[in-house]
Amino acid sequence: MHLVARRLDISQPKTESLDGMVIHRYQRGILFSPHRAGFSDAKSQGSYRGGTPLFAWKSYELYLQTLFPLFIATEVARLVKENSIDVIFERETSFGAGAIASIMTGRPYVLEVIGNRVTSLQLARSRKIVAYSSRMFEGTANVEKVELVTGAVDSELFKPDANAGREVRSLYSVGDGPVIGFVGTFQEWQGMDDLIAAAVQVLRRYPGAKFLMVGPYYSETQTKVSSMGIARSFIFTGPVNYREVPSYMNAADVLVAPYNPDAIRSTEQVRRYGLGSPLKVFEYMSVGKPSITTDIRPISDAIRDGVTGYLVPPGAPDQLSAAIQKVLDNPVEAERVGRMAREEVVASYSWSSVAARISKILLEATTVSAQREN
Repeated sequence: MHLVARRLDISQPKTESLDGMVIHRYQRGILFSPHRAGFSDAKSQGSYRGGTPLFAWKSYELYLQTLFPLFIATEVARLVKENSIDVIFERETSFGAGAIASIMTGRPYVLEVIGNRVTSLQLARSRKIVAYSSRMFEGTANVEKVELVTGAVDSELFKPDANAGREVRSLYSVGDGPVIGFVGTFQEWQGMDDLIAAAVQVLRRYPGAKFLMVGPYYSETQTKVSSMGIARSFIFTGPVNYREVPSYMNAADVLVAPYNPDAIRSTEQVRRYGLGSPLKVFEYMSVGKPSITTDIRPISDAIRDGVTGYLVPPGAPDQLSAAIQKVLDNPVEAERVGRMAREEVVASYSWSSVAARISKILLEATTVSAQREN
């Protein structure tokens, strides 16, 4: 397996062998390559994050949709030929580079769709479409290609570990007070504004509570927290090694994932596409902690409200706050919900079952291609 991925900065190696696969990293930009490539919140005054002129970001966006996929497709085509690769698997957010490489090489192509940024070229070229929601392609000619696949969790890595949790609490001098945990990249659609608004209410009831915020790109959220006067209640850890993430989750009393796709999509798009499969929520559940997340499919498919977790509407900080306080008010119930969540993911959401499903899809795609060639 050869994985083509984004190179965030020069500290990352261009090529690396890891867990039996070879990773090939490429930077996106020509003159600059921002860590976060969203364009939805460009400011009306003509500037974007850091004061970068809006026209520069629009030019960058055009580049990502044209020259960049052609460049990556050329590189993928080279890798395909050099390594006798049988099938190309592309996540939709790769701007169609995989589809173009498939055309260049004649190799079968499987598309993974997690939202609404798919192109007509990707759909037309795909042999199979891996999706998380059956609604994505209802009423279209592509529905026959769709294979539903959920996300999963490594339940041996993400497991209850009270000692590891206590070590993290000690590291950040948290003490025995309530801890609300979040793991992510602090993007707008991850519900940061809702979480901050909810935190203000939670802290009125639990002034000693701490919000343990784990992950990179948190500066904008940190600034908003400071402006609300609650900075002392927030701990921003920065990036954490993936294998250490379970310890941070175990340090929390409740874990939150307040996704708010309304921030980047219309109500109709949310209804149809939902969100990608909630890997973070599976990991929350797997460490045996009560989790609070958004009542949007396919996330809600994995959570039984009040049984294996808690669901709140998107963009509803009052209800998010109420759910957090409910967990903190009822530790016995919280422990039961966390235990049930752990049992649920171990029984139904293992990576081995997902791997078998993906393997079958890729094999079918190559078989169809071979039959057509014969």
